[in-house]
Amino acid sequence: MAHVIIGTGSYLPEQVQTNHDIEAMDNDWAPQPKGPATLHEWAVTKHGAVKRHRVSPGECNSDLAAQACRNALSDAGLDVKDIDLIVMGTCTADQRMSSGAGAVQAKIGSMAKFIQVDAACSGFVDALLVAEGMLSTGRYKTALVVAVDVTSAILDPQTFVPWTIFGDGAGAVVLQSRPSEYGIRGFATGSEGALGHYAQIRGGGSKLPFSEQVLRDRTQYVEFKFPLIHKWAIDHFVRGVRESTSAAGIELADVKWVIPHQASNNLMHQLSKRLSIPFDKFYMTYEQTGNTSAASVAIALDYANKANQLADGDWLVMPAAGTGLQWGAVAYRWFDYRAERSVSAD
Repeated sequence: MAHVIIGTGSYLPEQVQTNHDIEAMDNDWAPQPKGPATLHEWAVTKHGAVKRHRVSPGECNSDLAAQACRNALSDAGLDVKDIDLIVMGTCTADQRMSSGAGAVQAKIGSMAKFIQVDAACSGFVDALLVAEGMLSTGRYKTALVVAVDVTSAILDPQTFVPWTIFGDGAGAVVLQSRPSEYGIRGFATGSEGALGHYAQIRGGGSKLPFSEQVLRDRTQYVEFKFPLIHKWAIDHFVRGVRESTSAAGIELADVKWVIPHQASNNLMHQLSKRLSIPFDKFYMTYEQTGNTSAASVAIALDYANKANQLADGDWLVMPAAGTGLQWGAVAYRWFDYRAERSVSAD
């Protein structure tokens, strides 16, 4: 039994924030004496983002996820009652309790079993593999896999670098069990919790509950060790692609599209060189969306699908690496579910 995607969807908030908008914020940006004179020039040179989307006041994580789910269900031609499992990947749920996945279930009017995977960069890949495992039991038939992050909720407004990198958004797929040679054919995954301090939010949890001291020290915001994350991530992106394609029994030359976690344009160019895969095989949204954390692979997949870039039988590899530190990749053989639906209608 295989597990195939039969619908994709995504949602980006309407509010757009440009590099010029970030430069106008009260943060630590300063023109570089021997480098870029504007923040826009700096961002384009350093990582490649031109704009990204932000939630509006009153808009939250579950709103984005619910709309991405509705869009995926519409693409699949299914009703919410057809779903018996929801798996969501995120690190920025509406609240610590109850589950963000439960809020999504309620908003789309479902009674499906829900599971929340607490993950950032690898959130969609992890959620997809959890859903596959649940479908493999035979107890569930059709799953909504959604990944979403509202990173703007955890970024320190006084520090400009993360604001130029990260955006808000959600992506979803409908995954279904059926006899097929398509779908998830190989994967690789792993984690290194001892390196979790490379990207962490120290304040607000059970170890360091919210207090005046947390607010004074600004430890309610995410802290990054970007140089260390970058080196670790590129090594594990490479590992994920190689191991997942090997597990699927294919060569790198067989891959039609790499649909990666949108860490940055520059990092993906390095990955292209390390793997000797032409960069034009990388499906990128980063320039227009930034790094949407858990959602980025799912959003890029939906964009590629909506642009009719995915043909029946194409081999895709979807790698992710980052916060956690966690990494993973899925080798997937694309199933043209729209063509099947068309034949069934005839």
